[in-house]
Amino acid sequence: MKSLHARFLSLGLAVAMLLGVTGCTVSTPSSVGSIGGVEIPAGIYLLAQYNAYKTVSGLADLATGETADDVKAVLKAQCTGTIGDEEVTTDGADYLERLTLRNLQYYAAVEAKFDELGATLDDAATAEAADTAASEWESDGDVYTANGISQATLEQYELNSAKADACLELIYGENGQTPVTDEEYIDFLYNDCRYVDVVQLPLFDSASYAFADEDQNAQIQALAQECADTLNGWASAESGRTERFTSMYEAADQYVAQAMEVLGATPESGMGAYYVGSQLLTPETLKSYGTTLTDALDAAGKGVWTTVDLGMSIGVMCDVDPLEADTLQNYKDTYDLLSLLKGDELQDQFYADGAAMEQNLDASAMKTYKASNIKTTA
Repeated sequence: MKSLHARFLSLGLAVAMLLGVTGCTVSTPSSVGSIGGVEIPAGIYLLAQYNAYKTVSGLADLATGETADDVKAVLKAQCTGTIGDEEVTTDGADYLERLTLRNLQYYAAVEAKFDELGATLDDAATAEAADTAASEWESDGDVYTANGISQATLEQYELNSAKADACLELIYGENGQTPVTDEEYIDFLYNDCRYVDVVQLPLFDSASYAFADEDQNAQIQALAQECADTLNGWASAESGRTERFTSMYEAADQYVAQAMEVLGATPESGMGAYYVGSQLLTPETLKSYGTTLTDALDAAGKGVWTTVDLGMSIGVMCDVDPLEADTLQNYKDTYDLLSLLKGDELQDQFYADGAAMEQNLDASAMKTYKASNIKTTA
């Protein structure tokens, strides 16, 4: 009679042989649980984790010779950054886990709010999500595949983004629950944005790929000041947008050509038109300039031309009353003012709502898709 140990050993060998015949197939969970009743598919979890890794790898304090492609090194390295409003310093693995969870909570909150509002996506939004996913797949499909992420998952993620946009409109849009008023839009235009007219005198010759040297820079700075003085001389209180545009193009024809000659380039007839523009500068754009731009515009005052060093050019700029330059409706349509005004607020609310939801994530399932398995190349 065989011993109990021998019988278990024989059973183990039989199971091993069976696995060998079937190719050792081991199933992986299709879901990692739920947040607030919203199921989190494995693909969405893997995508959230992969996106989080791209952030974490940029924050990791790596040793000499280590790179962002070295997943194990990134997960062990110290990372310092901001998650929500919290300043965080921890190892890469912990940072990645926190950021992944935050991404999943946001996803769940959007899905829940979208359903709560009884919202639907139109064909255009659905098609755009599919097109964006297809484009991403064409560029990086091999890497996504290596990480267990399908094109269908990318599309599902893009649809979640479209749902967030739909929620924004249904809550704050013209026919929403708490619509933004015209007074709020106007206040935003005047206090958070700047509308500028600009003529740019180049400091870079695109033909020779040469930047202006110190002497050339000084000459172009002087030309820019002369251009500003000329435009201020042409301006009048009665000048309308047509006259202003005419003045801008006339000045550009004259001064851009002179700047090009200083750079040693041969100006072409009519090229000045390519250096003229008008634009609403939103808070994010203004932030990218630091205080240099706003300080210069404030010092000059509304309707007065001044010069600003923009790095690749000297901008001859004028701070214009936005509602004299265009209509409120055009700003809403062209610059998506609703998103600029309420997008961050709603995003923060989604994060808060997601964190407050009941968290029913499966630790065992998530361990199956552990971060150390992330692939940075196909």
